[in-house]
Amino acid sequence: MLLWYTSSMKTIKSEIIDEQIIQKSKFITHLIPVSSEEQAKTRLSEIKKQHPKAHHHCTALVIEDIVRSNDDGEPASSAGLPMLQMLQAHDLNYVLAVVIRYFGGIKLGVGGLIRAYSSSVQQAIEQAALFEKTIVYQVMVEIDFDQLSIIETQLNNQAEIKERFYSDKAGFELEVYDLTLLDKLYDLSNGRLIIVDQQPVEKWIEMKKSL
Repeated sequence: MLLWYTSSMKTIKSEIIDEQIIQKSKFITHLIPVSSEEQAKTRLSEIKKQHPKAHHHCTALVIEDIVRSNDDGEPASSAGLPMLQMLQAHDLNYVLAVVIRYFGGIKLGVGGLIRAYSSSVQQAIEQAALFEKTIVYQVMVEIDFDQLSIIETQLNNQAEIKERFYSDKAGFELEVYDLTLLDKLYDLSNGRLIIVDQQPVEKWIEMKKSL
């Protein structure tokens, strides 16, 4: 039995900027795709320079095992943490959220701040095109001509035939989405399926939003 693995994550492909006014305070949200903590720090520094008079620049960051949040002067756990929880609720990765607050003179209280920062990130996420970054495999296989139907009939939506080659055997270049398919093909061919090569490829797939 052959063993195959795949992995995926959800992220955004481009930066989103959104704004809302709550009790006279202005909340400006930047939802930013980042590939490293260093890139996140650089982007945050740029945003702070763009808004030097803002009272708070609260942040939440998720990059694999790097999970951070910062209240930037707001009461503890009233800003950064609810922002982070919103990113995690949507299973987002490689994303920096920055919410800039211009204080409008009316105190919101801890509960009000939690709702304001959460809704700011939620509203930005709703504006974003979400993508799933999936690892697929480009696989080259060979099979005997009398077993061609195994390849042709078993792919369904689990793989795509990119190219065909014919010599003493039938060859296929496949883009495989569900890698357990190769186990199935191998078993159906009674071990006669030959896997010549396989290479992992990152592929972005836009996620459809629910109506």
